Amino acid sequence: LEKALTIPFVGEIPLYSGKISHSIIVKAEANDSLSEAFRMLRANLSFMSLEKQVKVIMLTSSIPGSGKTFVSLNLAASLAGMGQRVLVIDLDLRRRTLSKQMRQHNNRRGVTSYISGRIDNISDIIFKSETESNLDFIFSGPQPPNPTELLMSKQMAALIAELRPMYDYIIIDSV
Repeated sequence: LEKALTIPFVGEIPLYSGKISHSIIVKAEANDSLSEAFRMLRANLSFMSLEKQVKVIMLTSSIPGSGKTFVSLNLAASLAGMGQRVLVIDLDLRRRTLSKQMRQHNNRRGVTSYISGRIDNISDIIFKSETESNLDFIFSGPQPPNPTELLMSKQMAALIAELRPMYDYIIIDSV
């Protein structure tokens, strides 16, 4: 991969084959290989941003079920556990995996409601984590008929611009 790509390699997450009762399984005090891999990923991200802090990280894949949501949530928990203010946004507007895992797929307050103008106040779509004090979420909201158009809209760019000063990291769980 390093020979074929011109982008830096930031980390490797081992396959987790255990039962996932809750999607955030990384714990600050844990010494297992998975928690250590997320700590190394977190450290490598900090080395990548010596001159300018990395603010927005998008996880994407062409294969459904490849672990984007799992990595998004556990990277966010790892960063939040170090005192960073972190936001995770569910932008997989068709599958809404993060919203489903967090039992928020029927929630009408989400990114699609904000971008489409149904909700005006950004604080109405931000949800606090029940387990991490520095971790917030924006769920997908109602499934739109035109997800691509919403993602490419000026309102989407304005949303990210408005969120940047509020958080140290914004992690986008995407398609």
